[in-house]
Amino acid sequence: MLKFASISALAALAAAASALAAGPTLSVSATTSEFAAAASTIFRFDDTGQDPTASIDVYAPAGFGVDVDQPIGSTIGALDGHISTSTSIDTRVTGLIKNADPVTNPGTGCAPDRTVHDAVWTVNLNTGGATVGHLVLYADRSSSADYAARIRLCLDDPATAGYRLLHASLTINGVFTNPTAAGEYRWTTILLTQSQVPSPPAQSQTIVSLPPKLTLARKLIRPYGSHGRKFVRLSGTVTAGARGVSGLRVQVFAGPRAGALKRLTYATSFERGRFELVAPLKANRVFRATISAPLRAGPLSRCERFALQPDAVCSSLTLAPFTAQSAMVRLG
Repeated sequence: MLKFASISALAALAAAASALAAGPTLSVSATTSEFAAAASTIFRFDDTGQDPTASIDVYAPAGFGVDVDQPIGSTIGALDGHISTSTSIDTRVTGLIKNADPVTNPGTGCAPDRTVHDAVWTVNLNTGGATVGHLVLYADRSSSADYAARIRLCLDDPATAGYRLLHASLTINGVFTNPTAAGEYRWTTILLTQSQVPSPPAQSQTIVSLPPKLTLARKLIRPYGSHGRKFVRLSGTVTAGARGVSGLRVQVFAGPRAGALKRLTYATSFERGRFELVAPLKANRVFRATISAPLRAGPLSRCERFALQPDAVCSSLTLAPFTAQSAMVRLG
């Protein structure tokens, strides 16, 4: 009996973990990893759980610049997503994100904490020449040490809206500016579902580590003596913030001079972000490495408690994309 109870308990825990993993998540990416650079910011939302999402609160980390003074009526971005309806389990939708007048869009039902929000963004969900839905996002700056800005979105119950948002990629242009100081910056998203049963909200976090850095060193190798064939050993390190990053593909370029570099080969970073390769020297005398790291899943052990929602359960952690380029190195 005890053995059966233990197995049942483990099965229940596994089912709960599976349901948690299948709940709503959100990740954040920027199109540049340079200090103080204004970028397009991409928010990727996924919801494949049994309970549809009711609200999304995205908190930009303190240290990011926030500009919400775009002209009323201007287009600040775009949405590309997928919805399900009573007649389709997967329909693609697109739409432009418009800057609306905060005075005429007070957000009474969704974001009643402010009479007038700093910015209101609207987007129609279009498919096949028809509008099937409408989203409103409320953006507010903050002077709190906990976050720089909050973006809030409420989603109607699919039973009344006629559709459910399953996936969405929202690109917001010219609003967020990267920090000016090195460090680890954490975007935090709180997601509530339509469930009638009270439960802790889900939480997603995306870590932006600045600055990314790629080093490159070279060494001439003559394994067969001074008159034998020449090789070059190229090695370096990939870091984001103060951490080495493993499992990334590094492109190495080579050529006879700085203006004539061509891709030589690839290398993969391993423990602590180090990479190394050996190549025939031939006519190559100048070398450079580049990297473009994609959005990556990170361990939930790196999640941190969010002061504004301490009961939120962190079910998704991602590591932000970045690009980096080494200095050129020369032989001879």
